[in-house]
Amino acid sequence: MMIFSGRGPFILGLAAVTLAAAACSSSSSTSTASKSPSATPSPAVSSTASPSTSAAAQITVTGKNTDLTLDASTATALKNAGVQVSPVSPAAATSSGAVSFPITGGTLTQAGLKGQITHSGGLKFTHSGKTVTATDFVLNTTQGTLSATVNGTHVTLLAVSLAGMARTTSGSEIVASGITSTITTSAALLLDARLVVKVFTKGLPVGTLTAYITGKTA
Repeated sequence: MMIFSGRGPFILGLAAVTLAAAACSSSSSTSTASKSPSATPSPAVSSTASPSTSAAAQITVTGKNTDLTLDASTATALKNAGVQVSPVSPAAATSSGAVSFPITGGTLTQAGLKGQITHSGGLKFTHSGKTVTATDFVLNTTQGTLSATVNGTHVTLLAVSLAGMARTTSGSEIVASGITSTITTSAALLLDARLVVKVFTKGLPVGTLTAYITGKTA
């Protein structure tokens, strides 16, 4: 599904310096000592660096992929209803049975991975000669949605939850796993109507998303 630094404050103190000088009188008269007044200590100078901005640092996403593993019960329901789901290139099925969508860009916060990730490819739903194609997925982790272009229209397909997300790092790659998803009301109505089925309902579990992310600190 990375890399940062911060500065701490520093204090520069100026020590007080005391100078004394003695003057001498003439050799025949009574000597009178004179002293120069002590120097007044300079006030300490304090300089504080600006607070660390690492918490607000952003990651410019550069690539890798997001995998969708379809919920087993939903896969069975779709199969029984005669609905076929297949990847749209360059998305592809993986050896584990998931569908992998290439990441094309996006911006995320370092803390919490909030923001957007854009993808290429998509999914095609087919039933009895009727087809609905959803492409160019946008995973919005701030709003908790996954949207797509469906037959030329922007549609919010899934509601996603990061409540169970686990974040790990492998080299320069961030892995965000355990992102769950359910279908939205608008997507369920659209798919049922265009495919002429009654299998898609609001809250239907779609599957688990795992995002493999590479990027650089903005």
